[in-house]
Amino acid sequence: MQPSDTVSRMLEEGAACLKRSELGKAASIIANAAETAAKGKDDAGRGRALAQLAALEESRGEVAKASEYNRSAQDIFLAIGDGPGLVQSFRVDAFLHVRQRNHTAAAHSFAKALSLSIQLDGRLVLTTLDQVIPAVRHLVEADQLSALLPLGAALARAVENPAAEQMPDLREFADLAASVAGVLAPLGVMAEEQNLSDPKRRQLAARSTHQAWAVDALTKQRWGLAALVKEALQTKLSFHEELD
Repeated sequence: MQPSDTVSRMLEEGAACLKRSELGKAASIIANAAETAAKGKDDAGRGRALAQLAALEESRGEVAKASEYNRSAQDIFLAIGDGPGLVQSFRVDAFLHVRQRNHTAAAHSFAKALSLSIQLDGRLVLTTLDQVIPAVRHLVEADQLSALLPLGAALARAVENPAAEQMPDLREFADLAASVAGVLAPLGVMAEEQNLSDPKRRQLAARSTHQAWAVDALTKQRWGLAALVKEALQTKLSFHEELD
């Protein structure tokens, strides 16, 4: 189910304003889109408009408003069976949890988004990972590496999806997501477990580094994960060995 042409155009205009950082104008246009969709009984359009409002308010740090909009959007997406819409709303949930420093809940929300996207569309998998990586970068910069353990573990479980085995076209995207998960979990273990032996630390560091190089090679440096891992190891975990 797709939004009406009128609502779609309004949402595109709102998204363009967002890209130009014209947040007030974007909020007005998207709110008008939601109202237009409600009057026209356009559930798909109303759900997408509310989801955009949720993402906008999250970007402004308005957690309560964003949560309210996102809950309403999820209710609509569930009612009409809009899978891509649900993926988007799960991602917003994750960022809201990150803002509240509820990292385990954020991990589960990202995992739900990834699990569903793997069943739907490879582009949704990439878009989801496009949003996971900035969250990872934020956690590294905020010295919250221990939060990478539940995130990596949750992403790994999301990839273990029987539905993906029935969809060969999506297998490569699931494998990519698994590699990303394999980058994060070892860093989280190293941050969480302070009494690891040196051999175990070297093993975990090598595993994370090699997986990051693999992801960078597969995605043509889309996320620069190897550089992020190096930064985490050298500045947050005081691990200075060069790994080949």
